[in-house]
Amino acid sequence: TGSLSIAASTMPGDFILPPILGEFKRRHPAVDIQVVITDSAKVIGTVKSGEYDVGFCGLSPEDQSLEAVRIAEDEIVLIVFPEHPFARRKRVSFLEVIAEPLIFREPTSGTQRSVETLLLNAGFDLSQCKPTLVLGTTESVVTAVEAKSGIAFVSNLAIKKSIALDLVKTVTVEGVTLKRGFWCIYRKQMVVSRLLEEFILFVKTI
Repeated sequence: TGSLSIAASTMPGDFILPPILGEFKRRHPAVDIQVVITDSAKVIGTVKSGEYDVGFCGLSPEDQSLEAVRIAEDEIVLIVFPEHPFARRKRVSFLEVIAEPLIFREPTSGTQRSVETLLLNAGFDLSQCKPTLVLGTTESVVTAVEAKSGIAFVSNLAIKKSIALDLVKTVTVEGVTLKRGFWCIYRKQMVVSRLLEEFILFVKTI
């Protein structure tokens, strides 16, 4: 019994966490769970400060006071609207991509940071591109691409419905594979409740 406060970034909060919490509630129906959705940087900050018990995000924290458990893997893909010239091609070059109007997430987004880091590791610097739009959620980015406002790198988890409805197309970028992890984070020295300990053990087993 008791209350559990969770901070989650958009992707795990929208797509990964709900079934985890559903199963945990089935096993422990007396537990109250509160979830706030924010960006990855704030998830890490609020868990470190103790404002929230546990966090889920797309960044592994560098702070040594925090423990991180990898819970899932995701692929970030380039999406375009169906009428875009890229939609008729199997692959495009990075130089072609940065010549297009690109839509970004905000700099504190785990997705945006992952895109920049993974591209840089592959030898491509996204900082040379000035975005046409910077939006606060992945859903708004996908909607903007559907509206033909530009193209974007987004989580594969966020586009399943849009792909099924033929509202966006995915395009392979030559020489680039953008895979990243999602993490459950908590304070190493502050697992003080039986509930939090049980929840972390549950997350580790899924």
